[in-house]
Amino acid sequence: MKNVRVTSALLDRRTPVLLVVTLIAASLAFAQGIAWSRDLKTPGLKKILVGKTPLWVEVADTLEKQERGLMFRRSLPENEGMLFVYREPVEMSFWMRNTLIPLDIVFVGADGVILNIHQARPLDESILYRSAGAARYVIETNQGWFARHGIAPGDRVNLLQHRSGNPVK
Repeated sequence: MKNVRVTSALLDRRTPVLLVVTLIAASLAFAQGIAWSRDLKTPGLKKILVGKTPLWVEVADTLEKQERGLMFRRSLPENEGMLFVYREPVEMSFWMRNTLIPLDIVFVGADGVILNIHQARPLDESILYRSAGAARYVIETNQGWFARHGIAPGDRVNLLQHRSGNPVK
């Protein structure tokens, strides 16, 4: 019985240390899992060039994806955004219903030239952000992204650049 008590006493002293080590290991595994899941999402993003600056975008090329856009998102990584692709160029407008983050909304013509850039306020449905002409593409990024990169109306967007080498459709 004496040996059992000694072993039990040793375990009692080691338990907090073992618990801390286990919690640290679990936290590291969880963080690595988040990093891996991020890597798994990256292949779904397409790389485009805005001027000479790369931007990784989710492509919204269906009505369902376009209607949802960036609604309900609490954040957006710095060099990522969403590219809305329409079949035909048309004058259009966007609003910020259920959009929680401030965005740049950029209208782009069929020729890839930026028509205009709006800085849109979160959750403000009172403003319609309109294209300055017929747009075939719309890009949404974190607000100020275009200004931080010195990109303005008249600059060109190259939609042919992404990992597969195939055009964005």
